[in-house]
Amino acid sequence: MNIRVKAFTFIIASATCWASCKKNNDRPTYLPTTSVNVINASNNIINFYQNGTRINNTSSYFPGGTLGNLTVKAGLQNYQIKLASPSTPNPLFTLPLTLDSGKVYSLYVSGQTPESIFFTNDTEVADSKVAKLRFVNASPDAGPLVLAFVTPVTQVSTPQFSNIAYKTTTDFLNVTPSTTGSLILSVYQAGSDISTARKDTVTVSTGRIYTVVGYGTIGSGGNQAISTSLIVNQ
Repeated sequence: MNIRVKAFTFIIASATCWASCKKNNDRPTYLPTTSVNVINASNNIINFYQNGTRINNTSSYFPGGTLGNLTVKAGLQNYQIKLASPSTPNPLFTLPLTLDSGKVYSLYVSGQTPESIFFTNDTEVADSKVAKLRFVNASPDAGPLVLAFVTPVTQVSTPQFSNIAYKTTTDFLNVTPSTTGSLILSVYQAGSDISTARKDTVTVSTGRIYTVVGYGTIGSGGNQAISTSLIVNQ
């Protein structure tokens, strides 16, 4: 009888120890994440979804806008773009993308089809002495674009990036801001009359990283239909 009691006690103690150890090791599964900065380069107000869950919870994306970096699951995931309208609850499209963990991406939505999506892996490091600026052509029908800096007094345009094709992201340009920190930008179709191009004044600071996005559809508006947006990457 004593042997049976000891054996039973040992079994109970072992089971208790196993259950305790299992409980202590029952940690949540680590899900790797990555960072995505969505830029709405379309003419629509949109929302951004991953695997059916809306990611931009605070606001919708307006044309030319962004909401900064969002944290999403890394690896192969399904992304959806929906119009921000109760009358159109279905996604415009679903697009599977593989994004690596621990990185920072800029994802551009330039239309209503999967082909309108393109993205970059952002690795540039800020420099405290200059501002860094790049240019992205996100206009699906404008053809190659030019980004120029305009001199305030003479209004002379000096091209900084020329013949930039759709879905192309340039290298970064080091820019030394003026005392006011302002730049006059002009984005227009390559080979066109630049006098019809829009001019936008933006403010840049040293130690920051920027992206100028040329977006919009031309239609009958020509250069005037192209809009620009200044995105602060860092």
